[in-house]
Amino acid sequence: MSKNSYRAQLNYYDSEWGWKSEGTASQGQWDGTGVRTGVLYFPGLAALKGKIINSVKLTATTGQTGYGTATTKTVYIYNSASQGGIKTSLNAGHRTGNALGSCKAPMWDNTKTFDVAFMAASIAAGYDTYCIYNGSSYTDYLKWTAVTLEVDWQEPATQPSLSAATVEMGKGVTINTPAVNSAYRHTLRYAFGSASGTIATGIASSVSWTPPVSLANQIPSATAGSGTIYCDTYSGSTLLGTKSVSITLTVPGSVVPSAGTLSAALAEDTSGTGLYVKGMGKAKLTLSGASGAYGSSITSYTITGGGWTTTNGALTTGTLASAGNITFTATVTDSRGRKASTTRTISVIDYTKPGVAVCDVYRCDADGNRKKAGTYFAVEINASYSAITGNTLSITARYKKQSESSYGTAANVTNNGKTVLGGENIGASTTYDVLVTVADKYNSLLIQRTLSTKSVLQSFKRSAGAAIGKVAELANWLDVAWDTRIRGNLHVNGGVANGGATNQSTNDLLLIDTGDPYGEWNYDCSFGTDDASTLKNSPVTSGPFYAYRRTYQVYNTVNNFYNTVVELHESYPQRGRIWKREYAPNIGWSGHWSYSFTNNDVVPIANGGTGATNRGDALYNFIVGGVYSGNLNDLAIIGSYWINLSSCQNGPSSSGYGTMEVTRSTTNNYLQRFTFYMGMTYYRTFTNGRWYDWRALPNAHTAETLWEGKFKNGTATIANGAKYAYLIVGGWAGSNEDAVTQIIPVGWGTHMRLTSADKWLTYQCDSSGSNASLTILSNPSGGSIAWVWGVCRYKE
Repeated sequence: MSKNSYRAQLNYYDSEWGWKSEGTASQGQWDGTGVRTGVLYFPGLAALKGKIINSVKLTATTGQTGYGTATTKTVYIYNSASQGGIKTSLNAGHRTGNALGSCKAPMWDNTKTFDVAFMAASIAAGYDTYCIYNGSSYTDYLKWTAVTLEVDWQEPATQPSLSAATVEMGKGVTINTPAVNSAYRHTLRYAFGSASGTIATGIASSVSWTPPVSLANQIPSATAGSGTIYCDTYSGSTLLGTKSVSITLTVPGSVVPSAGTLSAALAEDTSGTGLYVKGMGKAKLTLSGASGAYGSSITSYTITGGGWTTTNGALTTGTLASAGNITFTATVTDSRGRKASTTRTISVIDYTKPGVAVCDVYRCDADGNRKKAGTYFAVEINASYSAITGNTLSITARYKKQSESSYGTAANVTNNGKTVLGGENIGASTTYDVLVTVADKYNSLLIQRTLSTKSVLQSFKRSAGAAIGKVAELANWLDVAWDTRIRGNLHVNGGVANGGATNQSTNDLLLIDTGDPYGEWNYDCSFGTDDASTLKNSPVTSGPFYAYRRTYQVYNTVNNFYNTVVELHESYPQRGRIWKREYAPNIGWSGHWSYSFTNNDVVPIANGGTGATNRGDALYNFIVGGVYSGNLNDLAIIGSYWINLSSCQNGPSSSGYGTMEVTRSTTNNYLQRFTFYMGMTYYRTFTNGRWYDWRALPNAHTAETLWEGKFKNGTATIANGAKYAYLIVGGWAGSNEDAVTQIIPVGWGTHMRLTSADKWLTYQCDSSGSNASLTILSNPSGGSIAWVWGVCRYKE
């Protein structure tokens, strides 16, 4: 902007005396004579034509004034019909049009400055000659002896404007250039980060510009940035000036990082197949080729799948424990917070250890016919295995006399058929142990069977041994081959050995033969201790614990093997509780001991129990005939009561059980609060001499997590957020700041700010339908919103 000062050449025309050459400008009547018109010519003022006039100041020195009592005179300023100087031939015709405006001039010899902004338009139009005139009466006669104009002006550079202040890169925006002169032309330039360039030249009024997506390189860690558009205004080849406008450019949503390639390879292959086999290998996932987009960089990696996860570019799983397809997803996040993902699926072949559905070993003749005294034995077996690449099934059987320590040579056994073994060497008076081995390439299963002697009613051994149902073989033993029932009492002075119901000889309650459902450790037994911490794998870990352990097999028809079940029937400290765990060959032990109750836990009310087997019956037994029955309108005694509504009147329901709390706030003002044993609560008040209606107590709502993440810019949708009365917004106002929270009404619709010290993050909350949304308005300190909670859900 510039300021110029212009001194006027002055003269005036008198309607009676004509032109005077006193170097002054006069207006009005003097002593009742002719009317005078003053003329002011400002040499050089016409050079401001076409300029922008910001302000005009007129400074005048007053000479002679006319008669009258007024201390100031009104001066009217007109454009002159003659420009470029005082033309005496015009006489009074110098004045033209209506007055531009007026000012109040002081009497006599005073100098005063007036704000004559009304002259700005004439000066910008190129006028340099003006008139002063007031012909109302001689009382407004005035003579100016010196006049100066001070003009504040500037070149008429065009102020550009945009059709949108925020524009997505790759999409168009219109730049308007409303010039004050249609002959002017414009050059448009941009600056964004360190990038700059010319948009267009020779523009008259507007142009459309598409910011290139490549400008995203200037904001590698943000999704939006601020730039400037410059407008150079030219008159011909003369630069009149430059003005600018700010523009916000956003990175398109399509600009995301490249996730690269996720490859998979077999690791720790114990199957030797080179394939993914359940239980015999791991998978190694490797991400390669991930890269940012338009200047961004990769800031984090995750690979997830099959229950495994890692936060870097490589993941080695644990042993593949499940068959089927496993899909792994690799996700990368760039410095803008944008994400991209890629997947890789592997197929895991199913494998299970060899299993046996049937294994029958019995004495027979040479043709395999069952014979109680047969000197051969037959093995009938139905075994299964996983027929994966390179895997085979083999079944063998070895036998020995029970009195011997080692087995003989193994013989092959046919699966799903009958194999006769023994070569007529199986003595009918001897007990034999048979060991059947079912094996594949990776695992084996041992099955022990016993070939009893031939069946006889009773047998005696010379060395003081006896047997019933078989041949006597053991010295000093009574050997019974038949199931035995003892109708009377059984008194045992010694211990009870393994092989049937037995006293526990180990403290490990899960000690069974997991590889053989018929193993020697799979027995029933009783146990007890006053210190349960000495037990292994016990559901009770302190204090006394007495129970009976029962072990049995349940055939799994789906996987073709037996599951082993262990039950602990507790007698103390909680009689009737049955603990249970189950072992599956393909999975292992179930997660935890679980228990149920038998009717053995029923304790009569007379003995301090409930006399019931479930919670409802127990409450019923406590309540029926309880503390209060009758008209609840009469229950105005402070205290807590068991109530059977079926025995009462004026309750919240005609039936049901629960507790009543009666409280009093002031004299004769009571509150009854009834809670059903299933949980619903009702209340009513007694005031003004009467009870009011029962009302349900609304459920209390705690804060619920609605959204979690790392929200730095843009808009996030809070699903179902509009169903809550309030939102708790938490996060960080800036990096390395303490977390802050803010409670706001849903759909507040104005600016909110998370503030910590001198750091801040501004956002806005809106709602649409059942959802709420948060929009980041400004985040100069690199903060983030990390969580949103809902409080008081009242819309369903």
